[in-house]
Amino acid sequence: MVEPQYIQFEGLTHPVALENADEIAVMLPRILTAWPHHILTTPPTEPPFITIRPAGPDHWEVIHADQPDTVQIWDGVNTVCDIVAEMAWERLRSDPNLLCLHAAAIEFHGRLVVMPNARRAGKSTLAIALARLGKPLYSDDFLPVRVDATTQSCVGIANGIQPRLRLPLPDGFSDAFHADVAQDQGLSNRQYKYLANAPVAPWGEALPLGAMVMLERSDDPQPPQLSPMAREDALASLITQNFARTRHAGAILHSIDLLTRHLPIYRLTYHCAEEAAAYLSAHPDLATLPAAQLTDLARDDRQAPLDQPIYPAIAFVKELCYAQAEGVTESVVGDEAFLADGSGIGIFRLNPVSAAIWDLLEEPTDLGEVVEILSEAFPNVPVDQIAADSENLMRSLTQARLITPVPHTVAAQ
Repeated sequence: MVEPQYIQFEGLTHPVALENADEIAVMLPRILTAWPHHILTTPPTEPPFITIRPAGPDHWEVIHADQPDTVQIWDGVNTVCDIVAEMAWERLRSDPNLLCLHAAAIEFHGRLVVMPNARRAGKSTLAIALARLGKPLYSDDFLPVRVDATTQSCVGIANGIQPRLRLPLPDGFSDAFHADVAQDQGLSNRQYKYLANAPVAPWGEALPLGAMVMLERSDDPQPPQLSPMAREDALASLITQNFARTRHAGAILHSIDLLTRHLPIYRLTYHCAEEAAAYLSAHPDLATLPAAQLTDLARDDRQAPLDQPIYPAIAFVKELCYAQAEGVTESVVGDEAFLADGSGIGIFRLNPVSAAIWDLLEEPTDLGEVVEILSEAFPNVPVDQIAADSENLMRSLTQARLITPVPHTVAAQ
């Protein structure tokens, strides 16, 4: 039996294990060119976070340590893709104080412009188009972010991974772009191609965040346009895309709230990634970005209690009085609110009416009183509708552990 080969990547507590997988051992360094690593000469003290072993000609079993009974089988390139994706999680497990954004990040004049992921938004192709114009690439997929209470700064950290294109390329790219991709010597299969010639920043290199650009790709031809974006829309998008699951939901909300309050936020609407890259490269708003200074930052190291059992929430009883639960983290944006429950598991978004009910629950309040107050505020809305909507919201808040019954209080009959 061949002894496993273990690869230890800098910044990761656990290694990668390769069992008779020399092909993968050759492929990994070609994609993780700027992420320092070494082969362990003795068995590791920590178990591997992922194990690769043969599964037939040109295919490999991929076993994740946290899901040992679920085995994926991929070709070589997709196996490496799976390893890279799991490395993002292992990065967070190794340093749970990091916030990790599902985003591309590109250097603009000493600052990072972050482009969070959105479905079919084209962040990777746009990031690669910017890299072709000489912009150093910190990430095309996940960006570790360190929010430092001591320096009141916020920096993004390069992951040292070659960018990956999904194949075939979308329509609209120039012949020169197609030629560059075809001539690039990066690894590829029918689905993906890693680009070896992209200017990738070395692993661990850090720059201050300068701006966020939320992407909205249009199917119809139109010139690119950069415009300010409402903070509440950006906050909602970042909450759904961030994946620091080892951190307490309140700490995540706290960090993202800070980011959206201290960084300029834009929406980019575009059709062609190459045109958009040229447009962004020359845009004056991205040429002189200040480093984000989080002047009201307080350290928040709460960790998600993932190793503790999650007990069912107490059922809602409409005859009882309820009040806001202890330990809830709140972020108010305009007339909306985002709440993180005290257990650290989830984040809840409230529309303006729901936020008004939440404010009422700062003091012990029963459903009847909520309905009475709202009926006076909205006289043109049927009382039955207000009662049903209010009860549904209070049930949801109870299920989310955001409100709790107040002991010994029962609504008057």
